[in-house]
Amino acid sequence: MKRIVKNIAVFITTVSLISCGGSGKTTETPVDSAVVKTNIDSSKSIVFCNIPSPLETFTILKMSGSSFDKSLLNPANKISKYVSTFSKAANLGAYSTDLSFCFLYKQNQDFNNYLKNINELVTALGIDGSYGTEVNKRLQANNNNLDSLMAIVSEAGINADDYLKENQRNVETATIALGSWIEAMYIITTIADKSQKQEILGLVADQKIVLKNLTTMLEQFESDTDIKTTLTDMKEIAAIYESIRVKQNTPAASDKDIISVGNNSSYELTKEQLKLIVEKVTALRNKIIL
Repeated sequence: MKRIVKNIAVFITTVSLISCGGSGKTTETPVDSAVVKTNIDSSKSIVFCNIPSPLETFTILKMSGSSFDKSLLNPANKISKYVSTFSKAANLGAYSTDLSFCFLYKQNQDFNNYLKNINELVTALGIDGSYGTEVNKRLQANNNNLDSLMAIVSEAGINADDYLKENQRNVETATIALGSWIEAMYIITTIADKSQKQEILGLVADQKIVLKNLTTMLEQFESDTDIKTTLTDMKEIAAIYESIRVKQNTPAASDKDIISVGNNSSYELTKEQLKLIVEKVTALRNKIIL
């Protein structure tokens, strides 16, 4: 390893491996999925796809006027339920997303609770169980300063990135990304359904290409039973997205049945389609967080 991984920072791995500078919104034109490659053996190359980080997505939520809603997060006290490798990795991703949500809304106590859970799951997964003494001191010294904590975690996350790549922990890395996206998707679809705000509906519609990239990535690990089962549910969500019409360069508009939203493209997202997406995402998320 180049440097020792810091447990408490591993959630950034999802961002550094997956988002690679992507924005909170995407266009209908697929991005290059070959962003990061790592060899699982001498004959097979693993491709990690471009997926926006939860922090970027939640920034758009906050800018739209959405308030903090703790009920949308995976309760921190559920951690004892996660005993399998899949559930630990998936909920490491989910709790990482929740951490980002708490950070953005400056929820200090909740932030620290999720940080503790992340550290516990990292240790349980055996993603280098040692602390860097200096990093640990800095975390303790800045316990009530979320901006400083996030900066420290981000710096240490580079080491987590190195560790997972050098140790070829590809399935766990993909599962962390999966859990992170599902949790973020649950939050944005639930808020979109309640608020019906154009910006948030646009976030939901723009997940079409994100879901496509994530599914492509996960298909490389279908030999894992849990991922294969999860992919079945994800493809049901993808089928709903495939039914959403795309209209290029159309101004945002809405009527009682159709909501035209999106970024470079305009998506005709019907209320029925939104309802189906919310139902499918919620059902899948419930399977993940138990």
